[in-house]
Amino acid sequence: METLRFVAGRFLQDRVALIGAVLILLLVLAAVFAPWLATHPQDVSEFHPADRLQGPSLAHFLGTDRMGSDVYSRLLYGARITITIAVIAISVSVLIGVPVGLVAGYYRGWFSELLMRVSDIFLAVPQIVLAIAIAQTLGPSIENVILALSATYWPFWARLVYAETRSIQNEVFIEASIALGVSPLRVMITHILPNIMSSIIVRTTIGMGGTILTAAALGFLGLGPPAPSPEWGRTIAESREFLPDAWWYATAPGLAIFLVVMGFNLLGDGLRDILDPKIRRSRTHDR
Repeated sequence: METLRFVAGRFLQDRVALIGAVLILLLVLAAVFAPWLATHPQDVSEFHPADRLQGPSLAHFLGTDRMGSDVYSRLLYGARITITIAVIAISVSVLIGVPVGLVAGYYRGWFSELLMRVSDIFLAVPQIVLAIAIAQTLGPSIENVILALSATYWPFWARLVYAETRSIQNEVFIEASIALGVSPLRVMITHILPNIMSSIIVRTTIGMGGTILTAAALGFLGLGPPAPSPEWGRTIAESREFLPDAWWYATAPGLAIFLVVMGFNLLGDGLRDILDPKIRRSRTHDR
């Protein structure tokens, strides 16, 4: 309880982390309350040729797109797609990467080396290139984007957990548990995992931003959810032929992607400063 109170107090004092948390909160609220916040919820998939490419006005806060649909309303529903892809892809990556890293870090021998060499193979290829290749092979859909992102991001958690597990495996409390006959599974779950959880949380938070950016890139290339999906990357791709006249068309989703990714990065940096005792000590010493 004291640790939780300390972390909460540090978090409230960290302006960077607070700004990131506010930006992420706005994304979540936009996704959850999209049907109520949208001024033209029916415009997400309908065609209104008379309202095509109108600029921002009281009727359409962020203007209209090439289909005459309200950009503001589509932006809100696009937040649902963005957060769905990011949360599921990161969750799958964590569920794969953390156990792999724990097992490979705890044990020695050929099996541990095999797990790490497999993760190294995935890490050797740029994530965006591998994600494009997988999405292109499977076809454009939300499910395939999630699969492509999960397949490319899990090695980051595997490598992180592997290194953290190896670093604390020789600690006295770990050796004492092994000497008392505690099973390897229990040692990993009850002793090692709680002590590396802060690193996992920070990596997950920062990974959310990277996942959203990569998902938008796939959508921009036509490998994301098919039309008339309001996915942000696809919206930017559709707006290219109307620039610079219809500037609002690309600006709204582009700014949304920028703010959300920045929010996760700021929150991740703030959590790293709060949860990592080494960084706290070094910064206190510098002051």
